[in-house]
Amino acid sequence: MNTFIGLLFFFGLQSNAAFAANENGAPDLPNNLQCLDQQHQAMNYNNNQVLQWEKSTSDQYLSRGLVQGKITQVYPNKNGHTHFALNLGAGGIEIIYNDEFGELPALQVGMTVSACGDYITVGPNARLPSPMPAILHWVHYNPGDRDGGRHPSGFLVIEGKAYGKPSSTRN
Repeated sequence: MNTFIGLLFFFGLQSNAAFAANENGAPDLPNNLQCLDQQHQAMNYNNNQVLQWEKSTSDQYLSRGLVQGKITQVYPNKNGHTHFALNLGAGGIEIIYNDEFGELPALQVGMTVSACGDYITVGPNARLPSPMPAILHWVHYNPGDRDGGRHPSGFLVIEGKAYGKPSSTRN
């Protein structure tokens, strides 16, 4: 039920949304958009936890992340995926977005982004290395036909607008 409610909020997003700061100082998500953990419970921003995982977990550690920061670098598109780095304060993370879930705006250094998705620690000997110590991917709706529905849906909010909706609900 929580997943259904979260998806209803996700699909009903307006193109521009007002933000109000939450107790952590990060902006609230537009229109009550929720990031769900593996148990399908609503998450709060966990920038500090993500930074701790980067330092303390082994290669391929997997969890859920909801982070907010500024773009520090935009990497070349790889195999239909947009890659960029976010500053999380005392560190950063690479965000990987599957372009099949909609076009993103032209990304620029300094843009504010909130990202919800699967966190993975990337060690130096990883099969698919990253310029950052970790990645956040599945930052889009999960149609359920690629992984049996295991991954909760994710999203991006870039400068107040949500991205990663299924093609049938995009404006």
